[in-house]
Amino acid sequence: MEGNDESRSMWRFVDGSLSISISTLLAVILSSCAACARLPLLGYLNELTQRNDGIIIVATLLLFPTTAVIYGGFNMFFAAKEAVEKKARQRGRQEGRQEGRVEGRQVGRLEGRAEERERISKLLSEHGVALSPELASRLANGAE
Repeated sequence: MEGNDESRSMWRFVDGSLSISISTLLAVILSSCAACARLPLLGYLNELTQRNDGIIIVATLLLFPTTAVIYGGFNMFFAAKEAVEKKARQRGRQEGRQEGRVEGRQVGRLEGRAEERERISKLLSEHGVALSPELASRLANGAE
C-alpha cells in the first residue's frame, strides 16, 4: 500500500508539471498568434498576453482547462487499455473453455468406450459365448 501512495504522489507531480508546461506553452503560442486576435475568446487572451506579466496570467488561466484535458485524456487512455485487456482475458478464458470442452469430450469418449467394452465382455462371459481370438484382443486392447 505504501508503494501505491508513492506512485500516486509521483504521478501527481508529473501531471502537475505537465499541465503547467503545456499551459505556459499555449500562452506563449497565443502571444505570437496574429490570426487569434480575430476570434472572441482567443483574441481576449492574446490581448492579455501583451500586458506586463500577461503570459503568466494567461498561463494561469489556461492551467485548469489544460489539467482537465490532460487528466481526461489519461483517464480515457487507461480506460481503453483496461477494456482491451479485459476483452483479451475474456477471449483467453473462452478459448480455454473451448479447448477444455474438446479435450473433455475426447476423454469422455475414450472412457465411455472402455466401459462399454468391459460391459460387453462381462455380458458375453456371463452367457458363455466364446469370442474369436481377434474379437477378444480388440475388446481387451480397446482397438477399433
